Amino acid sequence: MENTALTLVDATFALSPSALLEAELAKDLWDARKIPGLRYAPHRSEYYIYFTSIPERFRPVVKDYAKFQLAAGRAAKTLYHNTYSLGRFFTFFLQRFPNEVTLHDLKQQDIDMFIAELKATVNRRGKLTSEADISQYVQSLEGFLCYLERSQNPIKANQPTACIIWPYHYPYRKKSGPERVKYIPQFVLKQLDTHLQHLTPTSIPIVILLRASGWRISDVLYLKWDICLEQDGEK
Repeated sequence: MENTALTLVDATFALSPSALLEAELAKDLWDARKIPGLRYAPHRSEYYIYFTSIPERFRPVVKDYAKFQLAAGRAAKTLYHNTYSLGRFFTFFLQRFPNEVTLHDLKQQDIDMFIAELKATVNRRGKLTSEADISQYVQSLEGFLCYLERSQNPIKANQPTACIIWPYHYPYRKKSGPERVKYIPQFVLKQLDTHLQHLTPTSIPIVILLRASGWRISDVLYLKWDICLEQDGEK
C-alpha cells in the first residue's frame, strides 16, 4: 500500500467573512484586528477586548452591549474601557448580592457603595482610584443601564437609570480651558524643524502632517494612505 501524505488545512480559511466575524464575537477575548470596521490605534498594543472579568451569568448581555457599541462605531479603546469597568461593577454587585441574576433591584444606594469601594481600592497602576477613574466607571455603567432600559432587556433595573445614577455620582472635575491645554514649547518645535532630516523615513511624514494640520498625534496616526488625500467636489 502506498503512503499518502496528508496536509493539515486551517479550516478558518474556508469560512465566509461573516462567519469569521461571528466566530470572533463568540469568543471571550476579541481581537480588534479581526473585526472589520472596529477602529484601533495601530501604534499601540491594545488590540484586545477582555470579557473574562465579567461574571459568567452577566457575560452574554455585556457582549450584546459591546456589539451594540461596535455597530454604533465606537473605537476599540472605548469597548475595552467599558468592558473593564463593567467587570469591576459586576464583581462588586455579586459580592453584595451573590444570588442575583438580574439588576431589577439596583438602587441609588448601590451606586453610592460602589463608588465608596472604588475610592478605597487601587487602580491598574497601583495608585488610589482617581476622580477621573471613578467618572469613567460611572459613565460606563450609566451607558450600560441606559442600553438595558431602552432595549427593554429582561435584566434591566426596575427604576429608571436617572433615578439610579445621579449627577453627584460624577466627581467634580474642572472644566477644560486654555489654561489646561498643554502646548509643545516653541523652542522644542524649532529644534524639531531644524533636525527633521535626522528622523526615520516613516516618522518624517507624520511630523509634517502634525506641523501642517495642528491635529493630535492619534488623529494623524488614524489616517490611511488610501483615503487621506480624498477631496470633496472642487475643493
